[in-house]
Amino acid sequence: MISTSRFRQEIRSRLDVAAGQGCRSLIIDAKELYHALCKGPVFNPSMVFCCNAMRAEMTEVDNLIFDYASGSLLTVNYQLPRNSIYR
Repeated sequence: MISTSRFRQEIRSRLDVAAGQGCRSLIIDAKELYHALCKGPVFNPSMVFCCNAMRAEMTEVDNLIFDYASGSLLTVNYQLPRNSIYR
């Protein structure tokens, strides 16, 4: 079973890559992140670990994106570059 820490690793890796490319923000969708690491259905109990990891990596400058039409459980716009104080 995958853990919250594994999802957090993946999020940090994506943030590092995006920052290295000079991006100002990175949008991560829970469904996409989950499918990148897991092969089960989205409503598997492991999805809780994915969403918990996404929230844990948020800082006060990040934003939740609400798009009820998309059917996503959680989408976060992470601002870049990340300040190590917030980690």
